[in-house]
Amino acid sequence: MRMLLDTKEKNFHGMLAIGGLAGIVEGSIRYGFTLHTAFPGMMLTLIAAFLGGFSGFFIKDLSRTWRGMAPYRGVNNDGWVMGAFIGTFIGTLFQLLDSANGANLVIGSVTGAYFGAMCGAFPDEFITPILRLMRAEQAARQMSEKEQAL
Repeated sequence: MRMLLDTKEKNFHGMLAIGGLAGIVEGSIRYGFTLHTAFPGMMLTLIAAFLGGFSGFFIKDLSRTWRGMAPYRGVNNDGWVMGAFIGTFIGTLFQLLDSANGANLVIGSVTGAYFGAMCGAFPDEFITPILRLMRAEQAARQMSEKEQAL
């Protein structure tokens, strides 16, 4: 049986890959070709995404309690992970385009991961049901294609 990654896992691995590549490129600019700078790039990006998700959920809960609503407790956390991936990609791309020599890519990756995760935490409660609905439609479509093939 083939195990498929869900959306959150794909975005998580993509975020780590972009952070690692940003670390490799930035380290290679500074020291020549290096691979040992991938791990710090990945870890800094991951920590920034976690802090961004925490900040986003904190602000979301604070605003909900001010309005008299119950605090939201994320169960699946798809929103902030997807936001962190998109933010990491955009932040790294922006830093690459803005820099004359491509330096400080990890800073772009970290900043993008933080703000992307923070912004992704706000619609978190709506993203997971949408993803489940999309997966159910895809599974139904695949089942009908298999039935047509028979």
